[in-house]
Amino acid sequence: MTRIPTNFGFTEEHEMLRQEARRLFAERCPISEVRRLADDALGFDPGLWKELGSLGWAGLATGEQYGGAGLGFLPLALLLEEMGRRLVPSPYLASLLASFAIDAGGSSTQRARWLPEIASGTRIGTLALYEPAGGFEAENVRATAEPAEGGFVLRGQKRFVLAGASADCLVVPCREPSGEVSLFVVDLPARGVTVQGEIGVDPTRRTARVALDGVHVACEARLDGSGAAALERTHARGFVALAAEMVGAADAALVMTRDYAIARKQFGRQIGFFQAVKHPIVDVMIGVELARNHVLGAAAAFDHTPHAAEIPARMAKALASDVFATAVRKGVQLHGGYGFTIDCDMHLYFKRALWSRATLGDGPHHRRRLAAALLDRDAAVAV
Repeated sequence: MTRIPTNFGFTEEHEMLRQEARRLFAERCPISEVRRLADDALGFDPGLWKELGSLGWAGLATGEQYGGAGLGFLPLALLLEEMGRRLVPSPYLASLLASFAIDAGGSSTQRARWLPEIASGTRIGTLALYEPAGGFEAENVRATAEPAEGGFVLRGQKRFVLAGASADCLVVPCREPSGEVSLFVVDLPARGVTVQGEIGVDPTRRTARVALDGVHVACEARLDGSGAAALERTHARGFVALAAEMVGAADAALVMTRDYAIARKQFGRQIGFFQAVKHPIVDVMIGVELARNHVLGAAAAFDHTPHAAEIPARMAKALASDVFATAVRKGVQLHGGYGFTIDCDMHLYFKRALWSRATLGDGPHHRRRLAAALLDRDAAVAV
């Protein structure tokens, strides 16, 4: 049995990637640029997206045979942490989830068809998970796929589709007449597909409503593997990817609060001198470090023991959700009255925390799933 290294397999090359990513995003995406893109019609910088593709970062964890760098999940987690630190408005996460789904459910031919363009940044992909009734697990899928001459006809509604208005490639779970959930890849634009942008809580994360009204796709558009199993693997990777972003954003909120506590004076002293200020900052710091280690551990699990990675992935997402929420809540509070204004950059992190915590399950959701999995395992051992 392959075991995770005690240092998670962290090397000098990983640190170089982290530092290069931190430098690039600091230059290309300062907070002023985040504010500009939050009000922009497109919502992201196409030039930066193409640059991520040219650097090989759009396909960092994609296999080399499919046009990616094939570096594994740990480098990807480090990159995403730096993107979260700067709240980079980008279709990166959306394309990442689409590539996870195609890789998990597609045949080698299907992977070779779609993954290289996503890995190069020439195509923006996305994964349509949520429906009007809510839920993102396979049992919540209500969209349908009816067999038709030469393929399938897709019908249904999807909500909160990340980067849906910018995507060229849509991976959509649908339920077949047999009750089986399958994944279909729809090249956009397509006849019968209507995309409408949504007003969301986080303007740096653009989402859309997607209506599938008799969309005809070829048989080759149906990914060959089990849709439900592919969704489970995609979700698990998505938990860690989003948790890595959340750790970076929580760390940035922590630094912002610390710097304000050092600069702001009251009663002739820096407010960071007072225990009511310094203790919450330290608590957040401890939480960020714990969440970071959970994320790195889960990322290493995908590289070394992927069959056992779902539990650490859920643990990472649950803890990151709680830590990020605490970091921004304390950040707003310790900035005083200024923290409640739109001029304070903390509110951008606050909105990202609201979006990130709700997406792909919050802490209570994952703890319920973890409890069920662990209790079932313990029961099986007892028998």
